[in-house]
Amino acid sequence: MDKTEKEKILNKIISKIKEEKNSIKKANQIDNKHYKMKVNIDKLIQITEKLKNKTIREYIDKSVLITHNGNPYITYILAIKAICSGTNLDICVNETMLGTNSVIIKIIEEVLKELKINMKIVIIRNLDIETLKNKEAKIIVLQDKSQYTKLLKLNIQNVFYRPIYNLALYIDDEKFENIKRDIIKYCDENFIEIEIYDADNIDDAIEQLESDNEGEYVLILTKQKIDINKLKKDIKIYINKNILNELEEKIIEEKI
Repeated sequence: MDKTEKEKILNKIISKIKEEKNSIKKANQIDNKHYKMKVNIDKLIQITEKLKNKTIREYIDKSVLITHNGNPYITYILAIKAICSGTNLDICVNETMLGTNSVIIKIIEEVLKELKINMKIVIIRNLDIETLKNKEAKIIVLQDKSQYTKLLKLNIQNVFYRPIYNLALYIDDEKFENIKRDIIKYCDENFIEIEIYDADNIDDAIEQLESDNEGEYVLILTKQKIDINKLKKDIKIYINKNILNELEEKIIEEKI
């Protein structure tokens, strides 16, 4: 897709989001009876503007199914990336914030229809195993490793695991406990998978984190000095840094 066509589609999506902002808010209010996350219209528009300036590679597979934990911003980013790469996309949100996710995808579907773009972007409530067995599309599990493991055990073909919206956390001082609680709360509200690591010392913690890591982001809060040159170069380890608000940025940057 050339830059002019991409801008035309994304500008139309921005206009449609503004037109349908009340529908998004209403769906979000209904979802808020069960979930704490609030979707900001301005943030959706900001994400769109950022994606305008990104080079988005085309998928080799022209039909992909991505399952994730239901964050509507992630759903939106995946949908926009699929449009820009010319990929038909099924997005499974595992029943999470289904109303908000569905309204966002409906807006995108309407734009595709108005612009006569022959593409399919679809929301799925939950994975149907029998359907997957006959599905030729590439399947990407974006966060939930247990779901990935389940699909492998059921001999579902063409499945890939991408835990790029997961967080591993190690804290070595009680003075960080308030921060730890805030991080856990943030992850809970934004459907981020988080694993808390426990170790006798910082060296043992790093050894655990480096051996267990499969693509998630690693956050270490410590008062000890760490020789960052000794860390594995392929592990995304952040020390004493707030990366929570950057996680969605990383989804924008990542090649999914």
